[in-house]
Amino acid sequence: MKRNKPKIILTTGDPNGIGPEIILKIFSDKKFLSGYDLYISGHRKIFNFYSALYGIENIPSERIINIPYPISFKITPGKINGKAGKLSGDSVLASAKLCLEGKFDAMVTLPLSKEALNLGGYNFPGHTEFLKKITVSDNAVMILSSEKFSVALLTGHIPVKNISKELSKKFKSEELFSRIITINNSLVRDFGIKSPTIGILSLNPHAGDGGLLGKEEDEIIIPIIEQMNDAGFKLRGPYASDAYFANSMYKKFSITAAMFHDQGLIPFKMMSFGKGVNFTAGLNIIRTSPDHGTAFDIAGYGKANTESTKYAIKTAAALAKKKSDHLFTRN
Repeated sequence: MKRNKPKIILTTGDPNGIGPEIILKIFSDKKFLSGYDLYISGHRKIFNFYSALYGIENIPSERIINIPYPISFKITPGKINGKAGKLSGDSVLASAKLCLEGKFDAMVTLPLSKEALNLGGYNFPGHTEFLKKITVSDNAVMILSSEKFSVALLTGHIPVKNISKELSKKFKSEELFSRIITINNSLVRDFGIKSPTIGILSLNPHAGDGGLLGKEEDEIIIPIIEQMNDAGFKLRGPYASDAYFANSMYKKFSITAAMFHDQGLIPFKMMSFGKGVNFTAGLNIIRTSPDHGTAFDIAGYGKANTESTKYAIKTAAALAKKKSDHLFTRN
């Protein structure tokens, strides 16, 4: 049965970060709230604390799906804490399971601290890898999108020293092909782009300079582009990232595929910070998030901006509605 408003669950994020503040501000924005059916996976005590701290209207109890509150945990804005990390991980786990059970149409994750998450017993480098495991999804690719620029990451949260090795491993196992197919299919299915074009960045400076500065372009990236184009995809590159962004070549493509995290996220955040959304393509559920982190430096000061989280909610609702309309029409 179709719902008039997609039912969306928000995770709490790290309770020592800006997530709870953002949620309180969103729930106090009655005009925005009226367009969505929002719930929170968290605990009443967290929102009681921040409601009193900021003097913001508290959230109705029926909108909070309580998860266990760690014994003797004390909220300390701006501090990394293992119990805070466990609570943030429990919120992600509970929200994802509710989506898998069909009780919610989508989830929006508020920022968590990867360090605190691991101190809390969840051994994952970030949301993307965590959600892939929970949902038993074949692939999970991080896409960041805004009105100005969209980028997908071909490797995830890994040390820079391991990038070349990881690309080689994914190429040999054909996982790189799968990731690009996931990106392409998401652009078609989720974003309504009929014939996507993908700009592929190089790994090395000057696209390797014919092998003088590295062989990954000749041995991995160019073969992928050629093989996938032979199969009907529209990939171009590899492009040296400095010239690619300096000359605004990204504007020619539906999306840019970056070889590693900072190569894609530095230009994205320079152009779109606070106005973009993080979407995980390839999951068995719909998940979006704001394009920023826990912002421990401003946690507790009431300065958090809600714009990116609102954009994430809007995007999650639009994706859920598109999925619902498709299923309703098909059935």
